[in-house]
Amino acid sequence: MSSRLKLLIVSRQVRSRSFSTLFNGLSDCFDTTLLKLSKEEIRDFSSIVPKLNCEQYDRVMFDIPLRRIGKSYKALKSISGLILYEEDACQEFIRHSKYYKKFIKIYHELSMAEGCRVILTGFNVGERFRQAGLDVYIIPKAFDEKHLKNLENKRDVEQAFVGRVKNRVYKERQEFLQSLVVNEGLKLFKTDPGEEYLLALNRIKIFVSADIGFLEYMAKNFEAMACGCLVLAKRQGGVEEEKLGLIHMENIVLYNDLFDAVNLLSYLKGKPEVVKSIAYNGRKFVEERHSLGSRINSFSLAIEKDVSSLEKVKHFKLFGRWL
Repeated sequence: MSSRLKLLIVSRQVRSRSFSTLFNGLSDCFDTTLLKLSKEEIRDFSSIVPKLNCEQYDRVMFDIPLRRIGKSYKALKSISGLILYEEDACQEFIRHSKYYKKFIKIYHELSMAEGCRVILTGFNVGERFRQAGLDVYIIPKAFDEKHLKNLENKRDVEQAFVGRVKNRVYKERQEFLQSLVVNEGLKLFKTDPGEEYLLALNRIKIFVSADIGFLEYMAKNFEAMACGCLVLAKRQGGVEEEKLGLIHMENIVLYNDLFDAVNLLSYLKGKPEVVKSIAYNGRKFVEERHSLGSRINSFSLAIEKDVSSLEKVKHFKLFGRWL
């Protein structure tokens, strides 16, 4: 397909992680227009969508979480060439989530209209959506190499987590981390995006990740590795580690449960050279494979391919069988 394909990207003015590297890369591949909606505009999503002139574009990609769009998703039904980038689709399988068992239903509804391609961020999650009959591309989360890096600072925090724990979606995360706070001296940090987050990660020797029940790895794992932390992460299982290239005790340390995590922390405390080696391997690994810049080609391929409605796909399949 021609590189002059017209692409509209609809994102947010307030985004916890910058996507500028990705968006700038896509502007080199397509005739791209980037719109960033305010919180007020997202709240008024149903009224805003008709004003976007989506019919002027070959593809329209929304970088707005379904949980922010809410019931206004129906405004997307009239858009052809619709692509939805979603980082929270794992909540389809999290019982504590407001969107438990709602993502697939909503995506099916959109797919039966003008068509809808969904870009998801986990292999385990993406395969389940694909088995449900949806048009799915899987592009894992990544870190923005323009903003996050190893500053070579002295690390004065032995083990810590940086991020949110109070949302009900993070119930298991909160319980896990709180146990480590009480019994293992884990530090919990909450920072603003940008420099404060960068400086916090560069203070930590061991970043304790707690993607419990998510079936995929959140971006924080790659961000912490890029900043020189050894990452101790929950093993997601399935094909996730193999597809991402994560190797236990080589570029990351993986635990199965709380007991396992405690034992691994105890081992690592007495092995500073092992910690340094795995942290170094992890940083080099994500720099090579999991930067936002490395995702541009995958997004380009997902955007280029024609988007068809499920009704049209079914018609062609039935017509082919009849012949």
